[in-house]
Amino acid sequence: MPLCLPILFPTAHALALRMILQLGVKPSWFECNNSDKLGSNSFKEGPATFGDLRSYMIETTLPPIGDSVVAELLLKVLEPYRKDGCILDDGRASLYSAIVNKGTCARFAFAAAIFGDFQEALFWLQLPQALQHSLDKSTSRSSEKGFESSVRGDSEQTSTLNRIASSERSAARNVANNTASCGQLSTMAFKQEQLWFNANERIPWHDKLDSEDALQKRIHELVSLGNLEAAVSLLLSTPPEGTNFYPNALRAVVLSSAVSRSLHELAVKVVAANMVRTDKSLSGTHLLCAVGKYQEACSQQLQDAGCWIDAATLAATHLHGSDYARVLQRWAGFVLRGEQNMWRALILYVAAGALPEALETLRSNQRPDTAALFLLACHEIYSQITTESKPADEVPGSATERSQKL
Repeated sequence: MPLCLPILFPTAHALALRMILQLGVKPSWFECNNSDKLGSNSFKEGPATFGDLRSYMIETTLPPIGDSVVAELLLKVLEPYRKDGCILDDGRASLYSAIVNKGTCARFAFAAAIFGDFQEALFWLQLPQALQHSLDKSTSRSSEKGFESSVRGDSEQTSTLNRIASSERSAARNVANNTASCGQLSTMAFKQEQLWFNANERIPWHDKLDSEDALQKRIHELVSLGNLEAAVSLLLSTPPEGTNFYPNALRAVVLSSAVSRSLHELAVKVVAANMVRTDKSLSGTHLLCAVGKYQEACSQQLQDAGCWIDAATLAATHLHGSDYARVLQRWAGFVLRGEQNMWRALILYVAAGALPEALETLRSNQRPDTAALFLLACHEIYSQITTESKPADEVPGSATERSQKL
């Protein structure tokens, strides 16, 4: 039985296989019958003896990366492994056959996963949604009506991209449910629906705990989600003998004023009857939220305190445009330099619309090949969005011209 572990190939051969999987090779390349098998000296034969192998590469309308002869040279280098059946086992070859024609991101993620780079695989799976998210955000603050209409009707495209992310997930309409059911993909959550889903999932956890700290976290989640009525109700339920009744009462009064006059009056009456003295940590954030200073609440309070996910959730609920992008970009910088997680930082940069920063991150990490693949994937995703959101006769230029514009 051949041992199909490409990660154990010599470095040059492993990189050759990785690039072939990324560029896209036909499933028939993995098929090898007994007549194809070479002898024990198969690795000593010259590449010229293998003939023209370019027909194994899939056809694509995307701009080529480098010279077209490179793919053929890589295939010839890998031919002895293929004929010995050492490339991929039947199971992985079948998986590759299922995703090879589903876009560049699917192929890039598969190649990364085969070689154990799971953070990179998650990045490629989330890239279509992050770029779509960035386009939606830029459209919402653009004054050009034509571009707005081209991006507004993208529900079908979003569903398609979600199905690419995992062939085992059902094609549900709710993006948050899809992400939550996909396990590790939720660690790269950046969209409002995804962050809301995760926050709503945490609230019942705090419900089951009786400590004051759990109560404060539950209130904080409700404020981040914009559910100020529930937050005020929970604050006012603090018993008068509690050591944190006074700061809770203060926040209840201020937050209720942002909801309605009647609720504000009710809160003042309850607090006036029961007042004690003390203070607690997250009060500043909630007071800033009550007066509409969400940018300062995210940057000066939450992010400075290291509450990055809470800041992103609050920003997704209340901020738009450049204010929202700044929160994501600062988070991406922390993930890149503080957590040393380049792939998660890249997805946050893309979600914030900061593509130059994403490319600069790849350059500074000496990944020019990944930068080229990143550009290729963005080109394909944007072309699909533009094509599917506009009638064919409204898309400028011919199909060849559009495929060559990168």
